[in-house]
Amino acid sequence: MQNQTPANNSAAAGNRPGPDSSLTADDVLRAAEDLVPLLRERAARTDESRRIEDDTHRRLEEAGFLHILKPKKYEGLELTDHEHAMVTLTLARGCASTAWVFSVLSAGNIALLAFPEEVQDEVWGPDPYATLTGNINLNPKAKVERVSGGYRLSGQWGFCSGSDFSKWLMFNAPAGENGEGHMFLVDQKEAVTIDDWFPTGMRGTGSRSMAVEDVFVPDRRIMPMRQIGPLLEERRALHPTFDSLWSSFPAACRFPFAAVAVGAALGAADHFAETAASATRVASAVGGVTKLADQEYVATEFAEAAGELEMARMLVDQRSAEASRRAAAHQPTTLPELTRETRDNALVTRIALRNVQRIASLVGAKGGNPAHPVSLAKRDVEMASHHVTLNWRRAAIDYMAATAQG
Repeated sequence: MQNQTPANNSAAAGNRPGPDSSLTADDVLRAAEDLVPLLRERAARTDESRRIEDDTHRRLEEAGFLHILKPKKYEGLELTDHEHAMVTLTLARGCASTAWVFSVLSAGNIALLAFPEEVQDEVWGPDPYATLTGNINLNPKAKVERVSGGYRLSGQWGFCSGSDFSKWLMFNAPAGENGEGHMFLVDQKEAVTIDDWFPTGMRGTGSRSMAVEDVFVPDRRIMPMRQIGPLLEERRALHPTFDSLWSSFPAACRFPFAAVAVGAALGAADHFAETAASATRVASAVGGVTKLADQEYVATEFAEAAGELEMARMLVDQRSAEASRRAAAHQPTTLPELTRETRDNALVTRIALRNVQRIASLVGAKGGNPAHPVSLAKRDVEMASHHVTLNWRRAAIDYMAATAQG
C-alpha cells in the first residue's frame, strides 16, 4: 500500500517582503553561478533523500529566482524567458533536481496569471513567495461534481514536481457538459501527498502524486484548459510591463526541461575535466593501471563531447534570447518559430543524453557508484529525456510540417 502523508508546505507563511526590486538579469545569473558549488556538494544527498533541502529552496527564494517570471504588482522582477532558461541551465550544472524544481515553480507563475485578478491576489497577497505546481494532463478518472458556486473535486495526479514547496496545486479534470479539461486551483493544505516517487534519475524533484478527496473549488479558481492562452493575452492589460506575457503558452523558449538536461551534462563534463589529470582505470583484463589523461581515445571522445555540449548551451542561450527580444517588442510567436523552439528543446536534450553517456563510458566502472557525479548526471539526463515535451520524433514531424507550409 502506498504511503500517504499530509501535503508538506515548507514555505514560511506571513507577509514576507519580496526580493530586492533592483535585482537585474546579471544579478540573478551571477547568483545562480555562485550557488553551483553548494548544489554539487548536496547533489548526492538530494538524490538519496528524493527531495531538495529546505535550505536549498530558501536560497532559491532569497536569490529572487522564483520572482523572475512574476509581475511587479506582486513584487516580481519581470525578467525574461532568457533568464529563466539560463538560470535553469546553470543550476543544473550543480544539481539537476534543484534546477527542475526551480524551473517548474518559476514557470508555474505564468499559469497562475491566466486566473482572474482576485485569484492572483488570493495567492500572492498573503505571501509573494507562494508558488504553483501540479499536473496539467487530463485525469479522465477524476470525480467532478457541480455544486453551488463551484465544483467538488476528487482524484489523484502524478508527477507533481516541486510539490514539497508549493502552496498551490493545479489539476486538470473533466468538467462541464462536454467533460472537457478544466484547470482546478487547489490550496495544498487540502491535498494529500502519496510517496510514490522512486525513479532512477531526477529523484530529488519530489515529483510525487497528489490527491484530493471531495474538495470544494470555487468557480473563480476553475478555467477551461483551452482558454489559458487567450486568458494570458487578456492579462497583458493587467500587467502591461510584463513582456513575458507575450510568449506562447506553454513557452518552449524557456527550455524548462531541456535546459536541465544540458546543464546536468555540462556538470558531468565539468567534473571529468577537473579530475581527469589524476583519474585512472584498470589497464586490461590482466590488471595494471592507466591514467585517463594519457589516453588518446579519452582526449578525442571528451573533446568532442565537451564541444557538442557547449554548442547545446549556446543554442539554449540564443533561442531564449531571441524569444525574449520578440516578447519585448510585443511580437507574437509564429508557428515556424514555435516548432523550431520545440525542435531545439528535443535536439539539445538528445545532444546532452548522447554526450553524458560518452563521458560516463570514459569514467568506467567507478561511475557505477550512484553517488558519483557523472553517474548522477547520467541518470538525471536519461530521466529528463523521457519528458513528453522532449519527444524528438514528434518535434521533428511538427517542425517539418511547419517548414513545408512556409
